[in-house]
Amino acid sequence: MRRMLFVIGLSVVALVLSSGLALAGEKVDEVKIGGVLSLSGMAANQGTQTKTGAIIAADEINAKGGIPALGGAKIKLFFGDSQSKPDVGASETERIIQRENVSVLFGAYQSAVTTVTTEVAERYKTPWLVTGSVADIITQRGFKYTFRPNNKAIYDAREQLDAIKGLTQETGKGPKSIGILVEGTDWGKSHATNLRKLAKDMGYEIVLDEAYSPGTMDFSAQILKIKSRKPEALVIAMYTPDHIVFTKQTYEGKLDIPFGIHSVGAGSEDPNFYKAVPVQAVEYMFVQEDFQIDITEVADWTKPIDKKFREMLGYELTSYGAQGYSAIYTIYDVLQRAGSVDKEKIREAFTKTNIVSGPALIMGWQKIAFDQDGQNLDAHGVISQNLKGKRTSIWPLANRPKGIKPVWPIPAWKDR
Repeated sequence: MRRMLFVIGLSVVALVLSSGLALAGEKVDEVKIGGVLSLSGMAANQGTQTKTGAIIAADEINAKGGIPALGGAKIKLFFGDSQSKPDVGASETERIIQRENVSVLFGAYQSAVTTVTTEVAERYKTPWLVTGSVADIITQRGFKYTFRPNNKAIYDAREQLDAIKGLTQETGKGPKSIGILVEGTDWGKSHATNLRKLAKDMGYEIVLDEAYSPGTMDFSAQILKIKSRKPEALVIAMYTPDHIVFTKQTYEGKLDIPFGIHSVGAGSEDPNFYKAVPVQAVEYMFVQEDFQIDITEVADWTKPIDKKFREMLGYELTSYGAQGYSAIYTIYDVLQRAGSVDKEKIREAFTKTNIVSGPALIMGWQKIAFDQDGQNLDAHGVISQNLKGKRTSIWPLANRPKGIKPVWPIPAWKDR
């Protein structure tokens, strides 16, 4: 992993230099790129972080001379606020396409929003690069203009269960039963569906399986069920506000889960979540990360990006910030090869994407290439564990820093 990230760092310069050798295409002053994100509502934190990462990348590209294949064209970003609502996201997508005449779009983080916004983009034959959304259906509808570099839901679920299996093999101890608690929109339901299938195949007994309404302010009923069903490991999928409430209540009630709580990204990747809960409340929690959380420790080239992100938002580079950054550099690569702002030429260039180095891989992926459905088959994340107030990569083993030992099983509250 370290060697791969070092190569990526060296390739940042090489990408920019080599891009100047691309065949001359159209000469335009600017390329209009639209981003539909949750800038208000329950996913506003993640949307804001994605927007910030995109701005940092666009500013870098523009400062280095723009897009050579388009005569040095500068990137101009247009943002729409989905308000964390699918219908608003759809109308904002249509507005940006029609009024701003963008050549390509990215977003929208929430699967429920992305599912409908990509339908709008497909109707207007406008390429859409997915950021963050994992619902399997997004790249399973035969769409020609939707491309997803990140995990789809089944990848996330597999990584969580593979990590549990890996830790079991490493230590000789592990759970026989799991519980599932997810938020009740497309994302949570999709994750639960995949967990059920994979858990059955891997021989785990599911003793709790429940979806709750987003915006729940009291998880007492769910916590009582967890205590009575006694899952040995608990897998959860929650956006930030819900995750804060749930975590505070499990901390107050000293909920013991022998092999831990395993959160799939979202709220547990948000710095605002960690600011809102006691550090003791998340000790030993596992997080399925969309990128390597300790990336600045193993890839020096990411430090200036982290510094800029901190200046703009006041905290370290996040997965969502990195997704926005990656999205713009991926689009940069596509535009370089398309040599045009024509949507059909851009779509064609997306289908031929084969990024194996450079800043688009800041997420930790080794490659971005899209299959016939627009899915990057090389997408993956890592699993971290909160250890002494810090999320540390612990799985796969190749991503685990030297000297780090996961805590497994989890100490009971009375023993901490």
